[in-house]
Amino acid sequence: MKSARIERIFYRAGEPVVIRDLEMYLCPTCGCESMPLRSARIVEGVLNGQIEPAGQFSAPLYQPA
Repeated sequence: MKSARIERIFYRAGEPVVIRDLEMYLCPTCGCESMPLRSARIVEGVLNGQIEPAGQFSAPLYQPA
């Protein structure tokens, strides 16, 4: 597994939240991902409202026809 910093979208109360620079482990062969405990705790803190946002993010939403 190879360590990488990624950006992921999660949902809290139906609203998207973006977490940037989240450490994940990626398999270079099959693409499988694994989240280390430290990253899982960060996600948990964000989704529970224990970690304050660093800013706002907005982007256009596209849906397939």
